[in-house]
Amino acid sequence: MARVPYIDREELDAEGQEIYDRIRRDRNADKVGLQFRALLNSPKAASYLTSMGAELRFRSALPENLKEFAIIVVAREWSSDIEWTAHAALAAKAGVSAASIEAVRTGGTSKAQTTLTADEQLIVRFVHQLSRDKILTDEVFFAAQKLLGTRGVVDLTLTCSYYTAINMAQVALKPEMDAGKSSTL
Repeated sequence: MARVPYIDREELDAEGQEIYDRIRRDRNADKVGLQFRALLNSPKAASYLTSMGAELRFRSALPENLKEFAIIVVAREWSSDIEWTAHAALAAKAGVSAASIEAVRTGGTSKAQTTLTADEQLIVRFVHQLSRDKILTDEVFFAAQKLLGTRGVVDLTLTCSYYTAINMAQVALKPEMDAGKSSTL
């Protein structure tokens, strides 16, 4: 059970309703998902956070497969059922192999050097250094910049940051998965 109420559109003032509608439109959804409805207890902050997420998801300089791969690596770091379930399917659709997705899901990325592509191995190192080690070596940063370009490495950094923020909010607020969804993690 969520620790905060889920906010319905009708509970918001006019500005909050505009934020609710933008979140729904940005995600091309009929309704706003539970995790975002929990965030709407602070509408303006939710607006800024979800705008960043929409920018990174839908207008990123990252190739779709590497973007979704990075998202599932972050989701796995946080054991996020919500993000994993949504983005593992998107990663597969973007061309990430089932073996690579499974290696991330089972935590076998350090043993899966033959399963992961070289680009995926770099993304894992990038995410793990940021999230586990709280550093990012020049070697990994410049390899990512060479692969993705300057905007791409910034988008990768911000994608890790955004999904870390979303996952931290999930840990604190404990939103449930939307109705009809079950975890694939």
